[in-house]
Amino acid sequence: MTATDIRQQLTSALNEHRLMRFHRRFEDGWVTGYVVGIGPAFVMLADVSDHIRFNGFACYRLADIKNLRPAPYAEFVETALEKLGETRPETPAVSLDSVGDILTTAGALFPMVTVFAEADRPQICNIGAIVRLDGGVVWMRDIGPDAAWEAQLTARRLDDVTRIDFGGAYETALALVGGPAPTPAEATPLRLVSDNG
Repeated sequence: MTATDIRQQLTSALNEHRLMRFHRRFEDGWVTGYVVGIGPAFVMLADVSDHIRFNGFACYRLADIKNLRPAPYAEFVETALEKLGETRPETPAVSLDSVGDILTTAGALFPMVTVFAEADRPQICNIGAIVRLDGGVVWMRDIGPDAAWEAQLTARRLDDVTRIDFGGAYETALALVGGPAPTPAEATPLRLVSDNG
């Protein structure tokens, strides 16, 4: 399947509100959801979890998508969502023009954003507040699984980002427990992901 084929199928799914699924080169399982936006390099989905619940939004790099197809048993999933009281979430005003635009606009709308750089660190993600973009990196205030904010900002290279999630149940739980991100210090030492070991 060519890049053009993938873009055409995603555009059709967006226009027809069709439930889709696909594989990615970084993970074994299926990604399932509704296409809610397509940019030059990323597609945004309203994620449908294996538990048949809406679970926020995810932006996936188009170059990593394979085995794209309509989700099987879509009528069952959609009926179950309806009976469970799950309504399709309103699409947030997140710009998909570039990875930087995704991070900036999602960071302005959501207190927590999950960032993946799977080519170098598969199965690892970082969650936190988007502080600023500068010189090809995004500065984040990370939050740990204990909902404690990191004292130091971390810079991640935009070119390394393969996926961005926001508005999901886990991000929401961290925001509720952790509270607002602390205000950045005036002078913060540079800490790149590669410095983390």
